[in-house]
Amino acid sequence: MRASNSAVAWRIVREERAEGAVPFYVHPEWAGRFPWLVQGTTARGQGDEPFDLRLFGTLPVGTVLERWRALRGATGLPSAVHARQVHGATVAIHSRGAPGLLIIDDLDGHATREAGLLLTVSVADCVPISLVDPVRRAIALLHGGWRGVAAGILERGIATLGALAGSDPGDLHLHLGPAICGACYEVGPEVHAALGVEVPPGPRPIDLRAIAAERAVTAGVAPDRISVSAFCTRCGDSPFFSHRAGCGERQVGLLGIRPDVAAGRDAG
Repeated sequence: MRASNSAVAWRIVREERAEGAVPFYVHPEWAGRFPWLVQGTTARGQGDEPFDLRLFGTLPVGTVLERWRALRGATGLPSAVHARQVHGATVAIHSRGAPGLLIIDDLDGHATREAGLLLTVSVADCVPISLVDPVRRAIALLHGGWRGVAAGILERGIATLGALAGSDPGDLHLHLGPAICGACYEVGPEVHAALGVEVPPGPRPIDLRAIAAERAVTAGVAPDRISVSAFCTRCGDSPFFSHRAGCGERQVGLLGIRPDVAAGRDAG
């Protein structure tokens, strides 16, 4: 896979399941390179009851909150932030609050420099987009559906890190997590038009992660610092929920800074 305006191919990365009872998959390269970082995507798990993290579904509140407590425990981050997502391009900057789960209205992106705070986005075919500035230890996590990508959620995330920490796009590392692939994601001409690509006469597949990666390169992110998950949520041996496959459940993308790692800086 390669950006159309770059001679450098971005990497395809297959996430690996983290140890422990809570099912989530991590970027193996980032896990080794950035020990101060928590990053991943939860999965459906095994057994009769899937590890569904919907906050706005039909599950008993106690069941859902217990899963969120388990997730915070597994990542070692006592605080978490989530939002009611609206497929827009609003990104909020967060300070760490009290231990527990904070739910915010109507936004699709989160950014922080605070250790101990877990950023989360809900996905089930959309792209969990992780942006990391290892020089300044600033991070952003974005919910990338086609409407959000078309509205500029990725560019807004990059700009937010610039405002928050002085991050330069060239310092950023970007991972486009498990999502529906370009072969499985068939959409109408209006979606192609909104994303600024060639408009077909009828429904055609589109690769949303490739489009996001190309937009990142245009915004100044180095292609060799961009990675794309090998997982499609819809096909293959996916351990994730897929809305298009008929799943009502949701997993979450997650990103945070460990509170228990010495405060050095990685040169990126």
